[in-house]
Amino acid sequence: MKALILAGGFGVRLREVLHGRPKHLAMVNGRPFLRHLLALLKQNGITEIVLSVGYLAHYIRDEFAKDDEGLSIVFSEDDRPLGTGGSIRNAQHFFDDDFLIVNGDTYLDIDYRQLFSAHKESKPILTIVATDKHKDKGGIIRCENGRVTGFVSDPNEDVPSNSFRNAGVYVASRDIFSFIPEYDRVSLEREIIPLLLMKNEHVRAHTVSREFIDVGSYGSYLKTQEMFQ
Repeated sequence: MKALILAGGFGVRLREVLHGRPKHLAMVNGRPFLRHLLALLKQNGITEIVLSVGYLAHYIRDEFAKDDEGLSIVFSEDDRPLGTGGSIRNAQHFFDDDFLIVNGDTYLDIDYRQLFSAHKESKPILTIVATDKHKDKGGIIRCENGRVTGFVSDPNEDVPSNSFRNAGVYVASRDIFSFIPEYDRVSLEREIIPLLLMKNEHVRAHTVSREFIDVGSYGSYLKTQEMFQ
């Protein structure tokens, strides 16, 4: 299994703890958050990592030049902000088969082997990990018999009782690249997933009952610290 980690965000809501470093390197229990994430993936048999970087990329490169955690790590560097979808498209030359996509500020402890196996069996263009632990984060997913029928990236309404939340973890077929415009700034969540659904492409929901955590804001960062103590 090969994974693409999206680690190019700015981290503007976490400036008070970053001290000029990328949010993905925010210190959690004495280690950069990104190292906790890579350790989780390694435990699940994922040994080939593509790190998509942009803002302050040299810090992330330098961090893993010291210790690569026993993983094969390569870098896909965006020369300007491309959004989550654009960063995925920019990394396409690293993949010749289905691949995992994980937001680099998100930690979800699930069985990634099972996720990948389920994707391979169903053969959708995209599998979205959907949690029924409804919180105040993540897009709203509606599905029928495992197939995604509706997706709202930025909900401003109460979460419907029969829906799920997007956990920021995906498995994608290489076919997804043909739906992402080259060189454009584009969001996977706001533009590409709705486009796939509009074109009636097979988008699958892999449902779990686990809460995901992230380091995107100061409040969630403090919760992450508690988790790893």
